[in-house]
Amino acid sequence: MVLAAGLGLRMRPLTEKRAKPALPVLGRPLIQHTLERLRLAGVRDVVINLHHKPGSVRRVVGDGRRFGLRVRYSHEPRILGTGGGPRKARRLLRGPSVLLVNGDMLFDFDLRWLLERHRRSGAPATLALLPNPDPSAYGAVVTDAAGRILSLAGRPRPARGRVSLFTGVQVLDPALLERLPPGASDSVRDLYAPLVAEGVRLLGVRVRGAWYDLGGPAQYLASQRLMLRRLGLARVVERSARVEPGARVTAAVVGAGCWIARGARVEASVLWEKVAVGAGASVKRCVIAEGVRIRAGERVEGQLVTRSGRRPL
Repeated sequence: MVLAAGLGLRMRPLTEKRAKPALPVLGRPLIQHTLERLRLAGVRDVVINLHHKPGSVRRVVGDGRRFGLRVRYSHEPRILGTGGGPRKARRLLRGPSVLLVNGDMLFDFDLRWLLERHRRSGAPATLALLPNPDPSAYGAVVTDAAGRILSLAGRPRPARGRVSLFTGVQVLDPALLERLPPGASDSVRDLYAPLVAEGVRLLGVRVRGAWYDLGGPAQYLASQRLMLRRLGLARVVERSARVEPGARVTAAVVGAGCWIARGARVEASVLWEKVAVGAGASVKRCVIAEGVRIRAGERVEGQLVTRSGRRPL
């Protein structure tokens, strides 16, 4: 199940017309990257929950066939949270275990390995963890030497041990969802922390691979610049984009239907679809939303630019 019902508040104004999982990342909707990662892990059936701008997700995913998947949707008229969303979709989640993935981040973990660790452990739930560089920004998950979870964001009580962050990727027995009440709930606060308090063994495993937190516009830009470097790419330019002779595009992502005029410079930026950059203009360290026009000779640096306005990143 991909959790895609969030409001995307930290990413506004970019999420005013699209759900966060539908925002372009390296030229393609974020959720498409996630679905391809699930397919590589052997997943065939996917449930996606929706609330904010649901049509934006449906348009880029459809029934999932082009990704080799069967995709079904669980619509939430009222947002239900990381616990309530899966509980509402319980009848669609069958089998001995369910892989839950947050739809607002990007990762390249070995999910087959994670699923196998979960199966071998016998634990009712397994959380994918990474080293926690900043416990003040990411709630700490504390485990013992064997990986047993002792505390999650200080719940049910603070503990000492190995400190990690929860990536939002998890495997659980779907029967656990029946412990949650109908309506909104949080998986950590209302499910996992009470299980730990009862002495139930939950497993936390450190995974290897990249994980990108696309929290707000500045992180959205920084993460894509990092992705380009890690992939060894100088730039990503969609096929239908036009870069005129004499224009320069470096360390940037240029979306479908964009036009970069002669002598223009686009550097360390992300341009959505149908952006026009006029002759001799300079765009540096910016996120430029769909349909924006940068005038000839204009200089734009460190800005989030939409058709309704601009603000510093």
